[in-house]
Amino acid sequence: MTQIKTSYFTKFVRKPVSILSSLLVLFLIACNNSSNNNSSTNTVTGTPPPLANIFKKYTNVFGITIYATSQTPNDKILHAANIMAEYLDNNEDGVVDNQQVVDRLKADGAALLMASNQNELESLMNQIPESDAYQDLYASEVFPNGASQGNFDASLEEVLHLITHVGFSKVYPTDFGEQAGSKIADAMDVARGGHFQSIPANYPDSAWYTYDDTTCNYSCMITEYTYWALTSILGAQEFPGRLEEIQNEWKLNTREKVASQDALVFELLTDQKFLLPTLLPDGNYSAHNFEITDNSDTTSGNTNNVLQAVQNANPGFKIAFGDTTKIYMMDPDGSNVEELADGSPISGYVAWGPQAKYVYFASAKGEPESAWEAFRVNTQTKALTQLSNFDQDVRSLGVSPDGKYIAISVMTGNSNIGNNNDNLTQFSTNLYIMKMADAESIWSSGGQITLDDMNTLVSSPSADQFWYEELHWNPASPDDDEEPLLSYTQTWRYDEDDVSYTHAFTIRADGTEQQLVAENKDQPIWNFAGDTLCFLDLSCINLTTNQSLQLAVSGINEEISTVATSPDGTFILFEVGDENRKAGIAKFSESTDNPGMVIENVNVYEPRWSPVPLN
Repeated sequence: MTQIKTSYFTKFVRKPVSILSSLLVLFLIACNNSSNNNSSTNTVTGTPPPLANIFKKYTNVFGITIYATSQTPNDKILHAANIMAEYLDNNEDGVVDNQQVVDRLKADGAALLMASNQNELESLMNQIPESDAYQDLYASEVFPNGASQGNFDASLEEVLHLITHVGFSKVYPTDFGEQAGSKIADAMDVARGGHFQSIPANYPDSAWYTYDDTTCNYSCMITEYTYWALTSILGAQEFPGRLEEIQNEWKLNTREKVASQDALVFELLTDQKFLLPTLLPDGNYSAHNFEITDNSDTTSGNTNNVLQAVQNANPGFKIAFGDTTKIYMMDPDGSNVEELADGSPISGYVAWGPQAKYVYFASAKGEPESAWEAFRVNTQTKALTQLSNFDQDVRSLGVSPDGKYIAISVMTGNSNIGNNNDNLTQFSTNLYIMKMADAESIWSSGGQITLDDMNTLVSSPSADQFWYEELHWNPASPDDDEEPLLSYTQTWRYDEDDVSYTHAFTIRADGTEQQLVAENKDQPIWNFAGDTLCFLDLSCINLTTNQSLQLAVSGINEEISTVATSPDGTFILFEVGDENRKAGIAKFSESTDNPGMVIENVNVYEPRWSPVPLN
């Protein structure tokens, strides 16, 4: 299900004023890919704009500043700049369409304030001077070409709020003034079924604009109404599933509906004397390439720079993880956390599918005492599918990078039933494999795979008490005629630390070339180049040169475990702590002076990089 954008309901600038700092009443108007190769970042030149001491990044669109925090991805900033440029220069000839509006925006100091998410911007509120000419926008709600994926791109809303509130309402107060008696206000009163200075208990049945946020006053209601009407006329609100999301607030989601049912606003917004946009911005502004000035300190010991650096070095990549009940993905710097699936009461063992279309995981979702079965969730639609019906616990799973095979480790029993769930030495675990084409055929018909559908890849008698698990496919393409290569662990007497051991192996999908690669090493994870395995204890081995490495991270006092190398090869992702684990980021280094950064806002188990960028 497509998530409803926060700008409609929970954006902090539309919370009651008592929540805001007494020193700051940012009206911020709403009361509340990367395009054209516009990805450059220039050095600091000229006189910094007024808020540059707070927002370390900024760019300029026709004299209007877009500010952003260091943790805001450059591609999201540039996308917002392109949207603003297209709204103001709709025919993209390099000249603004309505110079009076732009002059007013500049005179009032209009600015777009961007942060990675709501929490980050809230943390800066007491530093920002009071103004009603600022509008906020979070990177987490910016979706370039989002409609094609069922997501609304909030830059289309928030940038327009800035332009209409600070620009059009001031230049044309009789027509677009945000007070009772203007033409836009009269049209809104009709759309709401009456003149309401505050939110009514119930809107009339005849109303088609039924916004009910009690923190939004009459002026704010006009800002929102203008946005709904104009973007519907331009076609932003008519992609599949959108009307179902917004109809509790706005029912005329197409140009035809506005023209036939809201003639007053249609006539006003299509009157060419105002030079309002007639084409919906798509983020591909052709007349100019914008540059970002970045004042971020990337050389000091501030460990926050590690998060910014990993984000900049791996644009578009995501990290999938579980928190023991739900499955999420986030940006490498910990921003844009998005719930993918609810695996309650317990879930884990996360793995990406090829091209990042799916995240695979195991979960005991179902009736009490259910076994852990295999699941996958579509990263775009959030559609959840149960893949297996083993009635035995899935311990780990993964799909080969070429999409040909799925491998699953399965426990010989269900640890959720009986008195054996606290003594795992009474179980063993085997590896199974099958062709994805066969599995997809079963899933597409609504079925689940069973052990009878799969072939045994690695097993031993239960009496041996071996566990085969911690699967991770080598992401590199194999040589001609070779099968994909899988790493896994063999553990003896699981959870009996005084006598147990774990060794790391590799094997081809056809069962050939089984090889012991490291003794007493757990959780082997390949790097993206496919030549190095890193382990639970932060050690790595290059299987081409047979060189061993012992990575180090400083500045983190809790236990650090498990290493997943970033796509660009220069950073490591790891788990921090034992209970309630967090994710950590540091450089790929053996130096003991290698500060790491903990991502504090979420609990993170089995964090894994996406195989490709998602945007």
